[in-house]
Amino acid sequence: MTIYDTRGPRADRPLDFVEFGPGLGADVDRRLLGDVAGRRVIELGCGAGHGAVGLAIRGSRVWAVDGDVSQINTARTLAARHGVSIEFHQAEPAELAFIRADQIDLVISVSALSFTSDLDRVFRQAHRVMRPGGHIALSLPHPAVLCSDPKNPLLNRHSWADEGPIGRRWVHTAEGVVMSLGRTNFAVDILLEPHSGGPLPVMLVVRARKLGV
Repeated sequence: MTIYDTRGPRADRPLDFVEFGPGLGADVDRRLLGDVAGRRVIELGCGAGHGAVGLAIRGSRVWAVDGDVSQINTARTLAARHGVSIEFHQAEPAELAFIRADQIDLVISVSALSFTSDLDRVFRQAHRVMRPGGHIALSLPHPAVLCSDPKNPLLNRHSWADEGPIGRRWVHTAEGVVMSLGRTNFAVDILLEPHSGGPLPVMLVVRARKLGV
């Protein structure tokens, strides 16, 4: 049975698995993350904290990063409510100087990297803090969905096959994400484009392993 947070904003978010996108449940979490007990995990763009708190409940040591102080405060409240210890930092996804090299087993990010244009910079920092053989698991709004709203005049100038900004979000294609991970010495081992029952893929979901030392 899925365990939900029952109070506060977005109270229907699950805590016993990381929800990588709409309709993406525990099966995706198991495929990407597996058993997280005892692992050192950092979440980039933790938002209201459901992913980070859920991982801590499952036995991970968690660092949670977000650039929005109000989100950090909401996440702190959620962690206190559930009695878990999480190290929170107000920072952007590529600002990880507070973590030493080769410390982290797993880096996750759910949708947050769609607000940054420079994935290489984020992935270089993730590579630095991650132990050899560690993984990064991330999801992004699929470019086909970002570019499918006919009411948005910005879309008249943008193809979902091309990278670029749409409002505050940045369109990242599967090709672009895979190439960026390769440039920063990661090897992609899982790439999903789930449809969640609709005609278009909803999310782009990727897991990659750190190469080298």
